[in-house]
Amino acid sequence: MASLGQSLREKREARNISIEEIASATKIVPRYLEALEADRLDKMPGGFFIKGIIRTYARAIGLDADEVLGWYKTAGLLSGPERSRNAIPK
Repeated sequence: MASLGQSLREKREARNISIEEIASATKIVPRYLEALEADRLDKMPGGFFIKGIIRTYARAIGLDADEVLGWYKTAGLLSGPERSRNAIPK
């Protein structure tokens, strides 16, 4: 079974869309797009930024953004309330 990132990459490639095209259209740096496709969410910015990147990537390749985000939540890769990695605890 393909991983979530691998599935996204396959869907992107099936639509003949390059990482560079997505980066240009979305203004997301290619290393974050590549990290997403490699399931290396630890290499991406924390907090709500990662959700935004997933949503934007999904839209850029013609997928339902909420559905893709749901895949990540269901897989336990995204938790409920997100905190920035750099946030100072209260």
